[in-house]
Amino acid sequence: MRKQALSGTLDEQCDFLYEIALDKMKDGNYTGAYHALKEVVEHRPDDSAALEALALATFKKKEQRGLLLWSISGGAIFLGIGTWLQLSNDFLFIGLTIIGVLVGYALANLFNSYRQRSSY
Repeated sequence: MRKQALSGTLDEQCDFLYEIALDKMKDGNYTGAYHALKEVVEHRPDDSAALEALALATFKKKEQRGLLLWSISGGAIFLGIGTWLQLSNDFLFIGLTIIGVLVGYALANLFNSYRQRSSY
């Protein structure tokens, strides 16, 4: 996607960025939403809707990063297990790594749901 220069008043630009951020959040692109909302909050620090959306985007961005890291770690651990078992078939390594990624992802979701339940 090509960057484009914004036109209009500062408030119009902030409104435009806010709408873009909401669209990005609907699509699950919390990193993109985070950057757009940081711009809005930088120019309108009293905008409570933008501040709330930024807090949510920050939380969801961290949550996504955690899911990714847990998944990668699970894949690496299961790959290490395959190496330790001295598997001779590359397809077994690939399968074991995929299983590790899924296990890591499942554990991350379990951990997140436990953490959210305990915070209530």
